[in-house]
Amino acid sequence: MIDPIDQLTDQQEADIEAALNAAIDDAIASLDIMLLAAMLGHADDDGADARDHYREQLATFIGTDELDHSGLADALDATAMAIGLASFFAAITALAAAHVRHVANTNAADATTARDSAVRSFRAAYLHESANALRETFQRMLVAPGSPDSRAAQIRRITGLSSNQARSLHVVREALVAHAADPRADANAILAPTRGNITAAQRQMLTKAIRIGTTPAQAEAILDKHARALRNARTKAVAGNAAHSIAEAAKLTGWQIAQRFGALPADQRRYWRTAGDERVRLAHAQVPAMNRDGVPLNQPFATPLGPCFTPPLEAGCRCKAVLRRAA
Repeated sequence: MIDPIDQLTDQQEADIEAALNAAIDDAIASLDIMLLAAMLGHADDDGADARDHYREQLATFIGTDELDHSGLADALDATAMAIGLASFFAAITALAAAHVRHVANTNAADATTARDSAVRSFRAAYLHESANALRETFQRMLVAPGSPDSRAAQIRRITGLSSNQARSLHVVREALVAHAADPRADANAILAPTRGNITAAQRQMLTKAIRIGTTPAQAEAILDKHARALRNARTKAVAGNAAHSIAEAAKLTGWQIAQRFGALPADQRRYWRTAGDERVRLAHAQVPAMNRDGVPLNQPFATPLGPCFTPPLEAGCRCKAVLRRAA
């Protein structure tokens, strides 16, 4: 029998992924690449003494000084995601309460506060990481090699990536730009700075591009394609983690409401359950033993990574909280 909470969570994961991709596409489309390139060109002309001025201008232009003023934040809020996440939270809360034979009022003040906090936390974490990636990238592009147009394109393609992804794409770009500028340069010398900074797959991609020869235009196309792949990987991971996190927070809210109204006995406790297979990480596998007697509904689980009220413990975590009477 399919758990209705799991079924709803899977659907929400797909919805979040689609909404994130739509928001990123809108943010990229709204970025004025010509104005961005002009700023970089002026920064080149004015030299190092004026670099701080242009760094501030770029921060204002892209909107990463204030996360809520960024183009990505605007695009994210323009999607139906905020409404969808709120409805999802309410539905999971109701299902969790119904599981213990209680009808939860998901419009009550405490349920609304928990819902808004969960949605706001997801939004803030996603935008913070995305903004960091953009901020680091335009600082690099102020001094990076290549034309202003090429550097502006790199800033645009970073939209929606994490900081680690942005750093790896920067390393890939440096190698491709170096090769395109001097196709006869030693390949080993170009690849040497990439060691330890990119994945084996990225290194393989670079090696192939250098072996067959890559023009500046082809290098830009390779970077665009690779950035899309990185974005897709991140949105999929973010969507899964967000759906899981919001579902677990909503479950706890439903149980807490039921317990407050007497539908759930006071001796009911939460227990940490892992996925139980070889993919379970060591820190996650240790949590059940650290909480053998479970935890009350108003207390966090003890974990090797610190107190944690609800799964997920880390990105990609598949653990769940389950409810049962204390032994």
